[in-house]
Amino acid sequence: MNEDVTANLVRALIEHMRKAPEDWESMSMILGFDSEGVNRVTGFVYDDVGAYTSVTASPYDIGPVVKTYTDSRYQPEEPLPVSMLLQFDKTSGECQVTFEDNDAGRWRLTPDTWDSLPEGLRPDFD
Repeated sequence: MNEDVTANLVRALIEHMRKAPEDWESMSMILGFDSEGVNRVTGFVYDDVGAYTSVTASPYDIGPVVKTYTDSRYQPEEPLPVSMLLQFDKTSGECQVTFEDNDAGRWRLTPDTWDSLPEGLRPDFD
């Protein structure tokens, strides 16, 4: 995978992230897709002491960068994933992207996952 498209995606998420405190150290962003492209962007940022904050970004703001990213991964005739998880650590610069092709609810925040999902998605590159 082209590192430039991944770096551009990370940069776009950071630039368009809403509600993030300035002292965050890592992030986990969930991008949801429909047949047209990205339609949902939510996630969490984490500070160096373990606290997290819920964040979001507008699909319209990052849509073109996401399309460039998915175009580098999927052929035009292939369906897009139902969701994608991007985890990034600001200090190390490490990034990991995980695609979900079937289960649209895999990374959804619900009453049942309210306490466990943010911790379960915390980036851990060790």
